[in-house]
Amino acid sequence: MSDEKIMTDANYVEHMFLQVESSDAVCVLNIAGHPYRLRELIFMMIENGCRVMKTTADMYNTFSFDKETVEVYDYLTTIIKARFL
Repeated sequence: MSDEKIMTDANYVEHMFLQVESSDAVCVLNIAGHPYRLRELIFMMIENGCRVMKTTADMYNTFSFDKETVEVYDYLTTIIKARFL
């Protein structure tokens, strides 16, 4: 499927892992959603002062985290899991 078709297909879902650092927290997100919505989400995190870095499933699975694992779902983006340090 070409990039143009992916971006215009409302049902296309992209999946990625992100490490997000703010002044008071570090977490790794396991997220999925339409590419435009994920870009918007990443932009909002950066705009709010977070450092955002794409990472891997291995990093997500080995991320040293406390007992707080959060699952979030909304209409346009699914944040499957967030693990906080």
